[in-house]
Amino acid sequence: MHPPSSKTQDLAQLYATELQPILDQLEAKRQEARKRALLSLGVLLPVALLLMLIVGNAFGIIFAIFLGVGALMAWFGINHGVQKRYRDFFKSEVIARLARLVDPSLVYYQDGGISIEEFRRSNLFRNQIDRYRAEDFFTGLIGATEFRFSEVHAEYKTTTTDSKGRTSTQWHTIFRGIYFIADFNKHFNGRTYVMPDTAERALGGLGRMIQSMFSQIDRRHGELINMEDPEFERIFAVRSTDQIEARYILSTSLMRRLTEFRQQLNKPVAIAFVDSQIYIAITTSKDHFEPPSIWRGGGSLSQDDIAEYFQDVRLAEQIVEDLNLNLRIWTKE
Repeated sequence: MHPPSSKTQDLAQLYATELQPILDQLEAKRQEARKRALLSLGVLLPVALLLMLIVGNAFGIIFAIFLGVGALMAWFGINHGVQKRYRDFFKSEVIARLARLVDPSLVYYQDGGISIEEFRRSNLFRNQIDRYRAEDFFTGLIGATEFRFSEVHAEYKTTTTDSKGRTSTQWHTIFRGIYFIADFNKHFNGRTYVMPDTAERALGGLGRMIQSMFSQIDRRHGELINMEDPEFERIFAVRSTDQIEARYILSTSLMRRLTEFRQQLNKPVAIAFVDSQIYIAITTSKDHFEPPSIWRGGGSLSQDDIAEYFQDVRLAEQIVEDLNLNLRIWTKE
């Protein structure tokens, strides 16, 4: 495995030798998609407005609205194919190359993802999942550690009925972000969870007291455990079905590494140690492996732009290194 400085040099070389001509092709496809979208909009918009005016006068505003929605759907349909080709080209030609640069064993499937069964297996999130989507799946082996991760968006729905009997459905996000799974090389007898400690950060000592009071009520993730690292305690709350095992897993070194990892990411992180696996859920609102919008200006992607994508692709390597997952201090039973 190359050190980060070497990887930076490799990225610069990849950009100069392979990616630059590909990015020029990508820019041509982006401009093609943009021109087609503008052209079709220029044709459909005046026709749709004229028809909406005629239909609205003859049949009422409701029919005009339906016609407008139909015109909008037609516009999306006309442009879907060319935009999909632009997106697929970016993922297959750019993201796939960045994956190979991180490690030759790293395999990328743009349409794959962490399965809903694996997502549920960690038990990090207890809501009923009514809609689930996963994409941009990476899997590989770094050192002795097998891993996989992808983008995941899990949601549940609520339905309400007003006084007139009309129902409406709202969708709520359970989790959206990067979901990472790796071999921890230890069989766990219990389940240990390291969750964002919002109460501690918001209310300090009072938050810790409130959290302790409610720990007797909320046993979904086991008992609340107070750890000896104050900085770790400020960021995380630990629950486990096996307190002795949890303290064994969360060594002083690992707590320090998790603290530094969380501070470096600056994003909410939830972790589970279940069935010899470590599950890490990193909450983000960003689409990490998508090409620039067709409405973006400024020409081809720069080396700095590519470096941002590279850091996202390099997430697994970062986690394995930062958490020292290749240090085999246990033997799996």
